[in-house]
Amino acid sequence: MEQEAILQGVSHVSLSVSDLHRSLEFYRDVLKLPLLQKPFQATKFKGEEAMCAIGQTALVLQCHSDHEGGAFDPRRTGLDHLAFHVASHEALEEWETLLDESACSHSGITKVEGWGWMIEFRDPDGIQLELFALSR
Repeated sequence: MEQEAILQGVSHVSLSVSDLHRSLEFYRDVLKLPLLQKPFQATKFKGEEAMCAIGQTALVLQCHSDHEGGAFDPRRTGLDHLAFHVASHEALEEWETLLDESACSHSGITKVEGWGWMIEFRDPDGIQLELFALSR
């Protein structure tokens, strides 16, 4: 395989949400993700979207005008969960405090045997999210 064809990372992750402004508030204010692009009318579908940054990756929040409703379910084909990398167990402890201060329900720090530690929680649409620190 030529060097040009090697995957370089993830460009963006796009989540369908039921209320763009509520979701944007959660990702921006609770998870502290910087806003890359404020809400705008989408050009590839009917609805609006906004973008936040996760390091070099964009998190796109899309709200389709014809959203079918229904709760997120990881058992359906598609996204199971989205995990964010954090630097250390100590960073997870800081996040646990921030989630508590934001009244965001979460699992607390749990050990993932042979891999690291995580905190599991959900966004306003019930999409499962994780904060994950690898064991070194």
